[in-house]
Amino acid sequence: MGRKQFADLLVPIKDEDPHLRQRTTPMKVLVLGYPRTGTSSMQKALEQLGFGPCYHMRTTMNEYPRDCTMWMEAFQAKYDGVGEFGKEQWDQLLGSYSSVCDLPAIAFGPELMDAYPDAKIILTNRSVDSWHISCSKTLLQARKYWLHGVLQHFDWITGLVHRLRRKYWQCLFDDDFESNGKAAMRAHYARIRDHAQKTGRPVLEFNLGDEWGVLCGFLEVGAPNHPYPRENEGDDWILKMRERARIRAMAATFRFVSVGFPIAMLAFGAWSMAAHFPVSSIFWA
Repeated sequence: MGRKQFADLLVPIKDEDPHLRQRTTPMKVLVLGYPRTGTSSMQKALEQLGFGPCYHMRTTMNEYPRDCTMWMEAFQAKYDGVGEFGKEQWDQLLGSYSSVCDLPAIAFGPELMDAYPDAKIILTNRSVDSWHISCSKTLLQARKYWLHGVLQHFDWITGLVHRLRRKYWQCLFDDDFESNGKAAMRAHYARIRDHAQKTGRPVLEFNLGDEWGVLCGFLEVGAPNHPYPRENEGDDWILKMRERARIRAMAATFRFVSVGFPIAMLAFGAWSMAAHFPVSSIFWA
């Protein structure tokens, strides 16, 4: 990562309250397949085809970190029975996006399908066994990465993202991915297919290895003359995750030094002045 990426992490570009937003573009595509089924590649593909911008987990991490708080409200409404989360809230959260994929959105597949009845449905997919292995080598390792555990305590962005991740890990896998991951994936895909069938909506089953032809035929658009994007594959994902955590730590340290140090110096100066010139001496001078 270069200087620009580091600068982007210092001050999020769109740090705003999602509750103040509203829908500005139609929702056209809902990609409801689990992570590690080609969702990052699908995000790039949809944006190249004109169905962007596409909301992805990285959106909360790099563009709208305060969205994590509203996603938490959605989880609490659905899984904990606390509050309500309907079409108005989805438009606030996703209003400037034409498509959505990956976590945390996939935890609300039926709800999003009901909120956006005209959106096309895509299920990115792969074999359950290979998916489970891939997640164990990537997403599970990210949860265990020591720097993430440290960062959550002094970097507010990482703290928000960490709490959101912990929530959806608990809701989707009951905090035990090794034991519950495969069953959760099967149940999720069955639930999406069943809901689509009940509402009379076609679903594109897009498997790893599929190309432009399958996707463009479903979306009824012309295929580009360049290769289908392939993002976040295996070891590349791990390297990017660790590099981003290191950059995040540098950014958090920079913010602490640039903001916390001047405040500490002012406090020290005020304490020194008070020690050398007590208030009582000023009044009695």
